[in-house]
Amino acid sequence: MSTAVWIVIAVVVVLLVVGLALALSRKQQAGRRAEAGRIREKAAERTSEVEERQAIADESAAKARRAQADAEAKSAEARRLSLQAETHQGDAATSRDELDNEFARANKIDPDVKTGREQGTVNQTNADQTNADQTNAADRVVPPHTDPTHADRNHTGEHRAH
Repeated sequence: MSTAVWIVIAVVVVLLVVGLALALSRKQQAGRRAEAGRIREKAAERTSEVEERQAIADESAAKARRAQADAEAKSAEARRLSLQAETHQGDAATSRDELDNEFARANKIDPDVKTGREQGTVNQTNADQTNADQTNAADRVVPPHTDPTHADRNHTGEHRAH
């Protein structure tokens, strides 16, 4: 055989190999395209699931923000009420002191009442007064909080001289 025939056979073989390689490459590309299409379909099916999860996450975040805002509002209200309570306590203490001062002033003026500073008790100056005098003395009101060590500072009841 001549060289020309061998060249033609070599060119034909090369062309067959190239053609076969191209065919296989196209088949692989088609397979990849089909696989990519299947992946896209599955992803599209999961899109609604992912969107639903995102909606749930957004809703949870909104609830958390509302709860945080509510907690901050309640905290502010608690601080306001605490300050208001402190103000009322101060006003009550001032009023209580003024009331105690009025009782002390009344006792100081009243000749039938003597306050015991050490014991915080109220004694009558004349123990053997008549029943009528005792009735009059019993109607006199003495301060409920003359003793600074008195345990019940919130007690506002009346004490009568005996």
